[in-house]
Amino acid sequence: MKKSRGAAREYKKNIRLFGRLNMEDLAEAAIAAGDSLPKLDKLDIASIERLTESAIEHENLPALMSLAKINKYAVSNTLNPERLVSLGRVAGSGGVYTPRLFFVMRGVLDRKRRKILKRLTRTSILKLSLRIASEGLRGDLPIRGEFQPDSDFDLEATMEQVLEKYPAGIPRLSNADIIGIERHERKKNGVLILDASGSMMGERNINAALSAAVMAFSMRKDQFGVVAFNTKGFLIKGIKDELKIEDIMDRILDLEAVGYTNIEDGLKKGAIQIRNLKTRYKWAILLTDGAYNKGDDPRYLCRQFEKLHVINLPGGKKWGEKVCQDLARLGGGRYVVVRNYHEVPRALMKVLRSPW
Repeated sequence: MKKSRGAAREYKKNIRLFGRLNMEDLAEAAIAAGDSLPKLDKLDIASIERLTESAIEHENLPALMSLAKINKYAVSNTLNPERLVSLGRVAGSGGVYTPRLFFVMRGVLDRKRRKILKRLTRTSILKLSLRIASEGLRGDLPIRGEFQPDSDFDLEATMEQVLEKYPAGIPRLSNADIIGIERHERKKNGVLILDASGSMMGERNINAALSAAVMAFSMRKDQFGVVAFNTKGFLIKGIKDELKIEDIMDRILDLEAVGYTNIEDGLKKGAIQIRNLKTRYKWAILLTDGAYNKGDDPRYLCRQFEKLHVINLPGGKKWGEKVCQDLARLGGGRYVVVRNYHEVPRALMKVLRSPW
């Protein structure tokens, strides 16, 4: 990589010196250097195809994404199955570039190439979500009982018990007089309700898939459901369903990117899953910008949730923020605002640490 960066800088220096700088030369140099592409215009199809070949050769996903936004059909001409497979090595470390490429290109690729690119997208999201979830989401639940030598003890509870048991004075303190604390893994049981209303790059779908994967990794031993919505609600994973994380990803990635946002139907389907949970502590987490343009005002549905947390996604309208705030307040849950999509997974972790 150092050699290619050096060569690219030298190349850019030389073409400036000789006065032969043009858009394709500059783009080629940026690709070789591993940089993002400069603003490009007036590139013909043949130039985009050549630059696509170079971006694949240098494993430059940001450059490939930029070219796809300029002319996805020209990129499609070059993106054969072998070249797609060759991107597998960097797909998992390319952040959200592979998922974005998938949503831009999926409409112009044939079934075989779309399947390969979806697999790379799934790999990218799973690796990213696993890194986030591995930071630790599960808390401990302290259980008080008889003290054991290898456990903690509750000083306040011990003193209360001793004073009640020996009002005239303590003859001798034994292990039976000490209140021990045994830490049990806290169970998490809830439903994730995801806004997947679309954009060209499928930003909401990518966020939905990543959030669902983070939740799935952190709740492998627990009961959870996943609902997504755009123009209507979709059950992705029922509370009692045994579904692999990869299958959850595929169901979200296959959702059409449409612009309508029906929070009401998403909450209705989430409430049905909540009722299937046979536990004292159950909750739902809603991810949306609150700007519904399909269905009725969703605020009346808050009473169907014991606890409804809301993560306010970016890009919405001011009145949508008010809807999100009201949903969290009426649902007795937390309200968390994120300013960009990179903050969403860790905001979800923050809520998952203490969803009660």
